[in-house]
Amino acid sequence: MVDSPLARSARQPVPYAAPSPSGPSTPSGPSARQASAPLRRGRKFHEQGVALAKQNRWKPALEAFRQAARVLPAHPGFHYAVGVALCRLDRFAEAIEAFHREIAINPGHGPAVAEIGTCLARTGRPREGISYLREGLRLFPSMPLAQYSLGLALLTEDRRAEAMEALDKALAMDGAYAQAYRTRGLAYAMDGQFERSVADLQAASALDNSNYQAILELGVTFGKAERNLQAAQLFEMAAKAAPDVALPHYIYGQFLINHRQFERGLLAIDRALELDPLHAESHVGRGFGYLGQGRIEEAVAAFRRAGELRPGEAAIAGTLLFALQHKPGVTRDELLREHRKWAALYRRPLVTGRLAFANDADPERLPRIGIVSADMHRHAVAFLTVRAFEQLAARGFPIVGFSTARPDIDDDMTDRFKAASVAWHGVNGRDDDEVMRLIAEERIDILFDLAGHTAGNRLGIFARRAAPVQVGWAGYVGTVGLDSYDGLIADAVEIPPDHDSSYVEPVIRLPDCYVCYQPPTDPPEVTPLPGPTTGHVTFGCFNRPAKLNSRLAGLWARILEQVPNSRLLLVYGGLGEGATQKALSAVLGAGGVPLDRVDMVGETEQARLLDAYGRVDLALDPSPYSGGVTTLEAMWMGVPTVTLVGDTFAGRHAASHLTAAGLAEFCAATEDDYVALAVDWSRRPEALATLRRTLRDRLAASPLCDAPGFAGNLGRELTRLWRDWCAGKTKG
Repeated sequence: MVDSPLARSARQPVPYAAPSPSGPSTPSGPSARQASAPLRRGRKFHEQGVALAKQNRWKPALEAFRQAARVLPAHPGFHYAVGVALCRLDRFAEAIEAFHREIAINPGHGPAVAEIGTCLARTGRPREGISYLREGLRLFPSMPLAQYSLGLALLTEDRRAEAMEALDKALAMDGAYAQAYRTRGLAYAMDGQFERSVADLQAASALDNSNYQAILELGVTFGKAERNLQAAQLFEMAAKAAPDVALPHYIYGQFLINHRQFERGLLAIDRALELDPLHAESHVGRGFGYLGQGRIEEAVAAFRRAGELRPGEAAIAGTLLFALQHKPGVTRDELLREHRKWAALYRRPLVTGRLAFANDADPERLPRIGIVSADMHRHAVAFLTVRAFEQLAARGFPIVGFSTARPDIDDDMTDRFKAASVAWHGVNGRDDDEVMRLIAEERIDILFDLAGHTAGNRLGIFARRAAPVQVGWAGYVGTVGLDSYDGLIADAVEIPPDHDSSYVEPVIRLPDCYVCYQPPTDPPEVTPLPGPTTGHVTFGCFNRPAKLNSRLAGLWARILEQVPNSRLLLVYGGLGEGATQKALSAVLGAGGVPLDRVDMVGETEQARLLDAYGRVDLALDPSPYSGGVTTLEAMWMGVPTVTLVGDTFAGRHAASHLTAAGLAEFCAATEDDYVALAVDWSRRPEALATLRRTLRDRLAASPLCDAPGFAGNLGRELTRLWRDWCAGKTKG
């Protein structure tokens, strides 16, 4: 239900011309002329009021109507006109009094009775208003506005069937009544009749393109209800309804980009920027569109431009940080500098001291753990963390979930997080103060951030410190930049000891690996190595296009050149769009990749993605942003990945996972080694076939899938952090 729909009623009645007084004809003679003088004056004032009302000058119109009613207080229609003018000035209580005066003169005045109902409904009394509206329509049925007002009042009372019946009648009387179409569309949406809703809103937009904001609002409502097709139609409708307004084009473009329709989204964003070049959010949207197409340098430039337009806004500055992780040649020093620059914007003045919390400082009890994340559903972060939290819960650690995601995306993975928790809070839409109060009420000792600078983050609460101990893990690719964290969980491959100075947070190195993998629950069987059957080697990369770039393409071109007849298979959701394939082809072509040897498949379903590994002999990891869960999924399907070990956190995911699985020989230290390693393995089909048959079992037996062992390692570090805090609290 949208807020106070009655307050949005746009159409109001135009005051009717006063009817002639009933009774015998006016007598002639001096006395008659004297008696008719007030009548002429009253009618003159009334006619002045009507003329002013037609010019939408309601304040002087009201004064003229009142003058008419003062001169002829018993004249039919004059008090009604006063009431109408008062309605247009939102003075509903006074309007009701005027309409009652009209009814006292003319008890059968249906419009006045109906207007009392409308006024009552618009002032929060729809139930009372409905009876007046029904009575007014009984007295004078041919009032489309009254039928509309009745429908709106009934909808406010959630009497949908009756509301739609009233709106049907309004549209039968006035087939061009845009607001009635719009409201009936809302009623259909509330009733789950989404296709009918869209049809009505299209009709409303065709009749009245000035109210694009209402269409945008309903589109957002449809999006929250996962009615993405209808939401897209509404956003497109709003953009068409307001071709010269930037906002609807921006919202439509952002929606398309979020749903991996990058080229169409960018076209809408481009139009928004033509109309408003200084709209920072549109530059952010353009940056994400470019990222989706692998146009990294352009994405970074777009994010930088947004930051220039809004230099003091940390949320916009943060978008650049994630993009920089993808930029070829990015260094740890550059990333640290940019993250510290962001932190200087975001650090809040009201920071709680680490030892200021009143938590029970008992070092012998298990600390109470909180998780803040938007990704506790079928998301990569969940596949890397859920088993660890389940095992911590089994060991007695009390866990509380704070989900920042919309509840409509909850799934079976969410159910597992909830089952491992002693309490669960959906905090999407709640402000930082409220979330911090919840965390305090739950007496959280150690608070996990599983987001960092990614969607759904709540960095504001971590900046202010919401718990005695705060830890970053798995959701971001490096330092967040804030000094209010007490640890960043990693391993010796992900963050070697000589890299510590590149992180603001203290590094916590777990033995073996820094994540605990949840394999697919119902994966396809591992298929034989395809090369011997197809007659050629197929290299594969199932990472998102944002991780691809022309420098990487140059390495792939060298590999394809040295492996005759070999092919490259790229699989990802956004690749189903022809324009995005074209944009990515330009990136690959710039690096020298022969495009006639590249296949692109747009796929989002995990089962089909996994099945596509049956076409791949050897996976190639992107650089400088390497694959995480993608590398693990490839191994689960029997396909090893050749990786170029990078210098940054984002560049070392695959190396960490491969090393933990006992496949360190697939890690290359230089670009030349990367090319040579891929070429060498492509010439060893027997070894690849043997590894393919055994790799799933090897991964399952590795530390990556040893949930009890991993939880033991993580639990020891959490206990250490807790005891350190207790010692400081006691000493302080």
